Amino acid sequence: MNKRGPLLLLLLLLAAGCGGASAPSRSRAELINPALGPDYSDWLVGAASRLATPEEINELLTLKDDQQAAAFVERFWQKHNPTPDKPGNPLRQEFEKRSANADRQFSEAGLLGRHSDRGTIYVLYGLPKKIDHEVSPVRNGPPLEVWVYGTDAPSGLDGKRPSPLYRFVKNGDVTVLYQGRVTAAPFLPPGEEPPQ
Repeated sequence: MNKRGPLLLLLLLLAAGCGGASAPSRSRAELINPALGPDYSDWLVGAASRLATPEEINELLTLKDDQQAAAFVERFWQKHNPTPDKPGNPLRQEFEKRSANADRQFSEAGLLGRHSDRGTIYVLYGLPKKIDHEVSPVRNGPPLEVWVYGTDAPSGLDGKRPSPLYRFVKNGDVTVLYQGRVTAAPFLPPGEEPPQ
């Protein structure tokens, strides 16, 4: 690889959203509605896209202003309320609490923690049982951060169980999900393979 290779790879990763978590069939850029203000334009990026149906994603992406987006978010959480007969929404409360924690713990390089790969996994599944580190499989590469949930982890906010472990690697200024190689592929749900 020539000297411009690593820079080109980094630029491709940034253009692809740093490998951020998103709906499996959509890139980070495809989950942003530029017609909306900063509170709503990237609302789907990260864990929210894993909770939303394809129809909900399409609906938010067609909205024209923040008033419509605010109404959408309220309808979204009403629909995704596990206890509609009781006051409050425990799913929304936990989602918002974890999102705020993810922003504090995992924000880097101008990317909100909730939109990062680690933040998405944290928002969906909470803290892992254990965090380990592994030597990089690439000579002189950064170490991998390994989140271990184990096989007995409870279901997350998306109703699915997490993978037993997730590996993350620092790629430039951003920590991304490690998929056996540094790649611009979007985050994939447990059990799905990246396209070849």
